[in-house]
Amino acid sequence: MNEEWQESGLCFDFSKAKSVISLDNHGRGHGLSHILKAVDFVVEWDHEFWLIEAKNPEDPTIPLRHQHNAEKKFSEKIQSRTLIHSELFPKFIDSLLFLALDRGIPTKPMRCMALIALESLTHIDCLTLSAAITGLHDGCLEGPPKRGWSKGFAVHLFNLELWNRAWPQCRVTRMQR
Repeated sequence: MNEEWQESGLCFDFSKAKSVISLDNHGRGHGLSHILKAVDFVVEWDHEFWLIEAKNPEDPTIPLRHQHNAEKKFSEKIQSRTLIHSELFPKFIDSLLFLALDRGIPTKPMRCMALIALESLTHIDCLTLSAAITGLHDGCLEGPPKRGWSKGFAVHLFNLELWNRAWPQCRVTRMQR
């Protein structure tokens, strides 16, 4: 597995992608982290362009004695919507801005996707959080009717099981302790 395709104890299989950029690169990515946040990966496929943010509160690199506290804090971020408003949405927007200024806006339909590898996150939780992100996206990116983006743009949130079911060409596995 390509080490560049690992994030927070998760291993992505981008072997079928046209290109992969580790935009965040563990804080060493695009070089503008002091003013712009970045998603973990930007992936180009034959017919789509993905921005991916991975969160893994069950990361095996977190010491066992801190694992419970890390999961608890992450659950609080989900429930308070801090995860969406302060982390996910700003990363998607800032990454789009950086890419547009650096390389131009891709002509392919885009997906902003968050993978939250938390065993307790249910399918219903994922749908609820996706709807909340989409509500922000609709109000900010699309604008009033007859204005806004003329191409496909979707926002999705997945747990590990849903991700692997939806994207078999891009499976994700957990690293072992």
